[in-house]
Amino acid sequence: MFGRQTEPPVLSPPAPEPKHLGSEEEVFLAQLVLDLADGKRRDQIGNPEVIARLEGLWKASHELLAIEWMEKLLSVPEVSPDAAATLRAALVERYDQRGELAAAAPHLELLANLDAYALRAHYLLAEHARRRGDHERALRHYEAVLGRDVDYPNVRVRVERLRQLTGRAAPVAGETIAAGEVAGVQAGARYRLMRELGRGATGVVYLARDAELDRDVAVKLLHPHLAGTERADALSRFFHEARVMASLRHPNVVAVLDMDEASRRIVMELAAGGTLRDVLRERGPRTLRRAIERHGQILSALAAAHRRGIVHCDLKPGNLMFRRDADLPGVEIMLGDFGVAHLPDASGGVAAVGRTEAVGTIAYMAPEQRRGEITPSSDIYASAVVLYEMFTGRTPWTREILMAGTRRAEDFRLPAEVFTDAASLAGDVQEHIIRLGDPDPAKRPTTARALAESQRLRERIIAAGAA
Repeated sequence: MFGRQTEPPVLSPPAPEPKHLGSEEEVFLAQLVLDLADGKRRDQIGNPEVIARLEGLWKASHELLAIEWMEKLLSVPEVSPDAAATLRAALVERYDQRGELAAAAPHLELLANLDAYALRAHYLLAEHARRRGDHERALRHYEAVLGRDVDYPNVRVRVERLRQLTGRAAPVAGETIAAGEVAGVQAGARYRLMRELGRGATGVVYLARDAELDRDVAVKLLHPHLAGTERADALSRFFHEARVMASLRHPNVVAVLDMDEASRRIVMELAAGGTLRDVLRERGPRTLRRAIERHGQILSALAAAHRRGIVHCDLKPGNLMFRRDADLPGVEIMLGDFGVAHLPDASGGVAAVGRTEAVGTIAYMAPEQRRGEITPSSDIYASAVVLYEMFTGRTPWTREILMAGTRRAEDFRLPAEVFTDAASLAGDVQEHIIRLGDPDPAKRPTTARALAESQRLRERIIAAGAA
């Protein structure tokens, strides 16, 4: 009013329009859909670039948009099965992250029929059913999970709880692991797993009940990570091992009763008396007579295997078992777990040795075996370590010496108390074990000769009245 003029306001530059973080990805995906409609680029759905674009949308917080695009791509006709499976697997993980398993369920049902995705699909279907209170469906899918991976986290506990809720008295992971859906067999499988007995290089062994013959057996299942099609060599070797064991038909070799490649299962006679390792831990060293008796039985099993061109490669107390209590009269020891055995060649003879990867258990490995050289004499060396352990309750070496790898024949020198009841036999027994444990395989006796020596020692021990 009085001629005063206010200064014009300072204008800020216009704010840029917010950038749509997913625009680049959407352009790419939209073009892909157009090309697919024209019959082009159908092999690209599910490839790393497409997944990366969808991941870009997801990370830019456009979660629903990423899911919509995945569903849209899956709806395109004539998409290759492999591409669709890859994309579908990515989609169900997104639904799982959002807690929307109901939306993922149709996709999971499809993935459950594909070996590469079945484990995760069954688990998520089980989780979905459990949250809805559908205990029967949840139990069925959880058991399918255990059929593929018996150690899948948290599943054993959930199966046990659901069995209680549904009133099903079968043991945890029983019918489905041993056969059932995994093997494409109807419910009511023959073998019901009870509990784990042990595990080795190739599989896990369970106590099981043979419902058909009403007897306890041992069921060995191939490790899941060795069962895929890309590990066909492991599956082939698993059953080659079983056939070799079955063909030996020896009283001191665990008998194979049944096998099923579809369910990756070997059924064996049950060693109800436990292992030699268990016996030594619980009862201590064996008497002179009992140790030599067991030693002769072990060598008899090795002789049968070596005649067939088989080198066990992992002879140790944990792989030596008893059908009944080890201290009962007439109970013999049995050799099992040929999982890392050096098997015969195509002609059935001893396979060419050469150099190979060192396998076995270090405390029982012959020096040449640690270098990757396998011969029947390697098993003879291991039998000396086992015999020493039966006499003393321990292996010949301290941990430091064991890891250093130095070996001497004198390592097998036995303490005098071993021969308390048969001092006159000390020299012969000592010479026998030292010869078997010589670091030079050329100086060890053959399996047949070692067996003959052990039999003569046993006869002399019995004649001397030693315990």
